[in-house]
Amino acid sequence: MAKYRAIVEGRNFLLSIDGKVRRCGFYQTVFLDCADQSKIEASAIQVVRGDAELKQLVQNVQADPPMLFLDSFEELDDTEPLPTARGRSYYDEKRWWQFWK
Repeated sequence: MAKYRAIVEGRNFLLSIDGKVRRCGFYQTVFLDCADQSKIEASAIQVVRGDAELKQLVQNVQADPPMLFLDSFEELDDTEPLPTARGRSYYDEKRWWQFWK
């Protein structure tokens, strides 16, 4: 199996941060073993979707779901062990009328 580093972007996440609910996006690095490149997207998104910490933070209702996308990926040297990725880089999402800010 080949080893990959994938970057997953999350959008439209209502998160409780410091006692306030804010609409955020994030990027998260995921390391994977995949048989072929066609399975990278599904595998990377499944890793993020299964994150227990993220599940506790999310405040979205079913009518306004968060979204996950594969941003990019690259194949790694398969002789090295896969590192463990921790954490996410969050950003505040702008509303559609705030495009100029």
